[in-house]
Parts: sequence; structure tokens; C-alpha cells
Amino acid sequence: TAGITGEQRAHAEHWNALIEVRGDVLKTLEGARQDKTIGAPLEAHVHLTADAELAPLLEEYRAELPGLFIVSQVSLRNGNPGGLEVKVERAAGQKCERCWKYLPDVGANRAWPTICTSCAEAVEEIERDRNAN
Repeated sequence: TAGITGEQRAHAEHWNALIEVRGDVLKTLEGARQDKTIGAPLEAHVHLTADAELAPLLEEYRAELPGLFIVSQVSLRNGNPGGLEVKVERAAGQKCERCWKYLPDVGANRAWPTICTSCAEAVEEIERDRNAN
């Protein structure tokens, strides 16, 4: 049986730290839901301010954070000497009818006025594949 490589071990440690951050974010999201700042997590824009130790990890996984937290938007800032600060506000933009995220680019593609740019690209690819067959 092959052992776990150092790279795999580091990757697992990264995700352990990200799961801890997720726990903090989920608590803050629940507070924002209770005080009616948001109705559901996908209505949220999460602002994370992290210390020098945590900030590089969050930056490395920036693209995955909205999916990990199940929110529409995540912003990162460095500079919290106490570890991590989490704030939540309503996400900017409109709700995409396909992915349900709130994004400022909904309707940017005129052919698909009710969905975000990413979803429009996916739908266009599906249409191309369908027409090619």
C-alpha cells in the first residue's frame, strides 16, 4: 500500500483549517439570517479579514470559498491580528435563475438575460453540443 505523500498531507491539513473557517462562517450566517440581514445563505456576501497565518490559505482557495460556504460572494482582506473576523451583508446583484447565486453580472449576456455570465457560458456550451449531435 502506498503511503500518503507530503503534498497530500498538506492538502488535508489545508482543508481541516478551511472546515474550521466554514464553522465560523456558518455561525455568522445564522446570526445574519436571524436578524433578517439575509433570508438564505445564497443571499450573502461574506467578508473575511484574516491574520497573516490564515490569509494566504484563504487566498489560495479563494475560488472554492463561495461553494464551501454555500454563499454567492466572498471577499478577503488581510490584517486581523486576532485570527479571523467574519462579517455578512446582502450580496450585490440579482439572483441567477439557473444557479440561484446573487451576482452583479446577471443579464450581462443579452441572449440569456436572467442568468449570470458563468451559467450563460455553460448553457451556450450545452446548446453547441446539442446542435453538433
